[in-house]
Amino acid sequence: MITEFKEKKLVEYLKDGQKILIRFGHGWGDTQMFMPIFYRIRELYPNILFDIYLECGQEDIFGKPQFLEDEYDLVFSLNFPMSEGSHLTKQEKCCLEEIGIEGISEIAILPPKNSPIISVHFQGTCLPNSVNCPYDVSKQIWQEIKDFGKIPIECHFQHIFHNPLNKKYDFIDNSVRNYKANLHNLIGIIQNSYAFIGVASGPLVTALSVMPERTMFLQRHHEISNYTKKKITYINVFDYKKGEVIKWLKNMPL
Repeated sequence: MITEFKEKKLVEYLKDGQKILIRFGHGWGDTQMFMPIFYRIRELYPNILFDIYLECGQEDIFGKPQFLEDEYDLVFSLNFPMSEGSHLTKQEKCCLEEIGIEGISEIAILPPKNSPIISVHFQGTCLPNSVNCPYDVSKQIWQEIKDFGKIPIECHFQHIFHNPLNKKYDFIDNSVRNYKANLHNLIGIIQNSYAFIGVASGPLVTALSVMPERTMFLQRHHEISNYTKKKITYINVFDYKKGEVIKWLKNMPL
């Protein structure tokens, strides 16, 4: 593994037909800055096969998840030097001091990803005894969202008509209750969510407008047919079966 570039740069080792691995064991920010350099090396040397090895989950976005050094003619481990105190960016400094090519300073364009947020609304405004999802069922749903790998956020704004009976459940660790209640914020959160799970209230109808196919209705005493003729997924909060939410999320089309 080559780690020293003071006397000889990476490109000075290269020959047509080689198989080269670049091991880049740095943080996510550095990786985003380095990837345009990696792509440029591939462009400049089309007769050499280049792979990159990343760690800590970065391999899910770029690169090769595992490697054997024996598979490669050469393995390079880059230092990606700091540039503080110079007029160069980190990318330019790496190009000049380690790679041996003209400096570039682009940042990688990331692939599009689905929103990690699932908006959740367990408590209505006017009729808590008619619509609210019970504590234990709500807690189970909240945990299933986490287990699925998404980030639940309680989109319960304490607006002018907020019912003080609707105190936040103690397991909720991510909520909008302390932020300004306005419709722009509510619509924006739901529009930028992966899915919505909630009771009969304003946020539910907003979700039905934005993404009915990704809305789950938490039914208590009011049926979904009171609000829409569309076929909407719903569960009876008095008869919740463990795993229903995570099963729904897993089966949701991308």
